[in-house]
Amino acid sequence: MTRLARLFGLESTTVAERLLFALSVALSVALAAAGILYPDAVGGFFASSFAWVTVNAGWWFILLGFALTVFFTWLCVSRYGDLRVGGPDADPEFGTVSWVAMAFTVGYSIAVLFWGVAEPVSIVTSPPPRSPVPGASPESLALAFTFLHDILPGLVAWYLPFAVLFGLVAWQHDNWKASVLLEPLGRPFTHPAVAWLVDVVTVLAIVGGLGTSLGFIGQQLSSIVRVVFGFDASYVTLVLFLAVAVVFVVDVFAGLRRGIQNAARVAVAANVLLTVVLFVLGPTGFILDLGLDAMGVWLSNLARLSLYTAPTSPGNWPQNWTSFWWAWWAAWGVFVGSFVARISKGRTIREVFVGLCIAPAAFLVFQHSVLGGLALAPGNLDPVAAALAADGNAAALSTALTLVPAPRLVGALALLALAGYIVTSLDSAVYMLAAITLGEREPNVRNRAAWGIAMVGVGVMTTFVGGGTTVLESFSTTLALPLTALYVLVAYATYVVAERRYDK
Repeated sequence: MTRLARLFGLESTTVAERLLFALSVALSVALAAAGILYPDAVGGFFASSFAWVTVNAGWWFILLGFALTVFFTWLCVSRYGDLRVGGPDADPEFGTVSWVAMAFTVGYSIAVLFWGVAEPVSIVTSPPPRSPVPGASPESLALAFTFLHDILPGLVAWYLPFAVLFGLVAWQHDNWKASVLLEPLGRPFTHPAVAWLVDVVTVLAIVGGLGTSLGFIGQQLSSIVRVVFGFDASYVTLVLFLAVAVVFVVDVFAGLRRGIQNAARVAVAANVLLTVVLFVLGPTGFILDLGLDAMGVWLSNLARLSLYTAPTSPGNWPQNWTSFWWAWWAAWGVFVGSFVARISKGRTIREVFVGLCIAPAAFLVFQHSVLGGLALAPGNLDPVAAALAADGNAAALSTALTLVPAPRLVGALALLALAGYIVTSLDSAVYMLAAITLGEREPNVRNRAAWGIAMVGVGVMTTFVGGGTTVLESFSTTLALPLTALYVLVAYATYVVAERRYDK
């Protein structure tokens, strides 16, 4: 038992911590194995759960997202925004560029590239019933919804709560378990059984969010190789995952300051370069016109779009879009928030708000305008929509890349950006999975490597399960529902802590 504990970096842990690690990894491995061996059954289960959650709890995700946006925006711009992560005398651990780069790559992962073309094209071809913004063109409304889902209020509602509370509490107690967030609330939330359950739910939610993201990345990699480069992509995803896993192992040993930081810089550089090249080679004038018009629709109707539920219309359009996005953000937000808190020592809450939510939003608006404008431009929409209908969401971006000069150049840049996202997402996710499991700010390499192997398995599993994108969507949505209760507690605990700290 002692040798086994040392193998997984658990020699200094309690029985409860070892049980947390064993149970969480066992469930992750079991899920990966089931998805590979019984793909149709696993796909069917998650597809059914997705339908149940969106129909019966879609309103809850929409309401909670709006409430969290209002509360945490107020918190950060109020007097409490002066509170500093790590204590009043803490100094920043990372430079501004590295800090923003790590927050960006961890926070947005595959979302921009995978959905930047697929979502606006899907909305134009299947628009919302009874448009919430009469008079807006279908193209501008589609891009405005994309801004809503992938920029604001999503950034504030689902990433900021854990970033702020982890930043205020975890550094104070030097404890990075998710259960430490409930310390300000006292009993019964600090009872060992309740705390352990919170840690388990949090870890599984991170696994769900990471599994969904890795699955989307795998689909997109495979599609680009097939559509842009013309290679047989039957097993290319597995080969690419293996290649990235080798880089990931090296990155694990390099650690936070060299590994994750450098991978984030590469991913951001490739992402920016890809966007600029597409802007120059694509329909530049149309991109600018559509982006500005969609921005006006988005900003002037932010509350209306955020609360759009179409209660008297047939189908579940808002639930299948907004509720899915909020559920995915919720599952991914625990990890992102905790990681951002880990790298934000010395920053005020207001700086975290700007660095995590406002600064990236400026670039994200430009990037989504480029991707959406490229796909929705006259002459481009029909082939992209046909590819999306025939081969799924990943084919939308791949086909759009073939509509500009030098498609192999932009395809190579897209592959580089995606590879950087895989490495950064995997490395930072396993870093925080290990930190939450062990409660340590600097988790050991062995435990991170064990989590990394399990997460690569989950990522591979997502390429096998039947149902494609629908199953990946339902994966995070199902695991995020119980986590929403923790978001409510986190919001209240944040106010309690902020009030106490400010009064001091």
